[in-house]
Amino acid sequence: MTELLNQKYRDQLVTWIGKPCHFRLLYKISRDGCSATTFHQKCDSQGATVTVLYNTNNTIYGGYLSQSWKSNSAYINDPNAFLFRLQYNGSSNPLKFPINQPTYAGFGVEGYGPSFGAGSDMITFTGTINSSGKYFSLNGSVNSIGSYYSLNGQNSTSITNNNLQVTDLEVYQVLDGPDPKKTKFKMAESSLLDKPWRKFPEFNAETANKLKEELVDYGQDSETGVRAANILLIGQIGAGKSSFFNSVNSIFRGKITSKARSGSFEHSLTTVYRKYNIKDHNSGQTLKIRLCDTRGLEEEFTIDPQEISHILDGNIPDRYQFNPSAPFTTETFGFIRNPHLGDRIHCVAFVVDGSTIDVIPEKILKQMKAMQSRMNQRNIPQVVYLTKLDKVCPMVEEDAGHMFHSSAVREAVDKIADVMGLPRGFVLPIKNYESETILDQNIDILILKALKQTSDFTDDYMEEQVEKMVAENGQGRKEKE
Repeated sequence: MTELLNQKYRDQLVTWIGKPCHFRLLYKISRDGCSATTFHQKCDSQGATVTVLYNTNNTIYGGYLSQSWKSNSAYINDPNAFLFRLQYNGSSNPLKFPINQPTYAGFGVEGYGPSFGAGSDMITFTGTINSSGKYFSLNGSVNSIGSYYSLNGQNSTSITNNNLQVTDLEVYQVLDGPDPKKTKFKMAESSLLDKPWRKFPEFNAETANKLKEELVDYGQDSETGVRAANILLIGQIGAGKSSFFNSVNSIFRGKITSKARSGSFEHSLTTVYRKYNIKDHNSGQTLKIRLCDTRGLEEEFTIDPQEISHILDGNIPDRYQFNPSAPFTTETFGFIRNPHLGDRIHCVAFVVDGSTIDVIPEKILKQMKAMQSRMNQRNIPQVVYLTKLDKVCPMVEEDAGHMFHSSAVREAVDKIADVMGLPRGFVLPIKNYESETILDQNIDILILKALKQTSDFTDDYMEEQVEKMVAENGQGRKEKE
């Protein structure tokens, strides 16, 4: 019988679980019958599991435990547990709800099906439930969801429709390592192309050194009066926004560094607006490029649109502490009332996880589109730094130099270009330093080339702004005459 959990939702669960893993179906009520006894026979002592419910509203939700199910009438202690929603009323809308009281992550009782929380957050069913022919009316409860799990503003209705009439319920065992079947498929799909799908410099020491020199020597035309180009990094939490700065900083320091806080957490680690300078360790020079880091995009906390406008216009000072309950306004202490061209943002880089393009939440996309609208009003150029492509293509994981020979990477570039409405040449595939402990020349080249191309776009913006100022000054003189 067909497994209902599709690949994009499996990939989302893997991302949330936080390690390479794959799934094996243990229990399915449409196949095995909806019986607590059968559930425990098939699922007890099987290690980590994912329980997935498919209700009649076409909503998909469930829970994850890293510990085994049991039948000993005891609570299951699990600090890694979480509940989730993958789909709501037929639309992909993934959300993760972490445990806040690990002692009560699950409830292992012989007469109960999968139960999360202290028998209150999500009880799927008890005893035996017969099918009506089209669905199973489960006799559990989701009314008290949120007792032991953090819902971040959601509730039973927005997660489950408050509906336990399900067409199916599946329990999957979570096995360590990538899915062997998927890996074989990926290798076939992602076989290296004979010719690169994008022209790119050779991956060698000469290219790496040339790019570094060009960036160290980069500077604005003297007539702009701008000391450094400001590149704003924007992205969903966990996409690699702060990691990009750390990677750039590592390259110019000659060793792996971690100046900006980064990692995969439930909420943004960036709480302060920063304009990071980059210093070249060899020459001692500070690059005339600043990477500006702001809060990561989250579904639950929408960034105030006017706050983004203030960032773009150069009104927000370096080291401003964000306050979600009180957005930055013209009355906020530190507001820069007459920003110069050098205070403004000159190019925006959207940092996107290339392995989760298909499951980017609708709320995140809306935030990015709203931001793009404000950027377009100001003629600010935009690029995409497409990260984590080693998860998309095993060959790129093996060697970042395979990036432009990978058909899977090319497909990811095409997808995000369509989503963002940008030319494909504005999508720059990179790999951040994450698990590495030493620098890698091919990773360096991808990052340096992306930064060089972005700096070229800032030049275009500066040139346009200078022409605009000259024209406005000329018009002003005419009016005076």
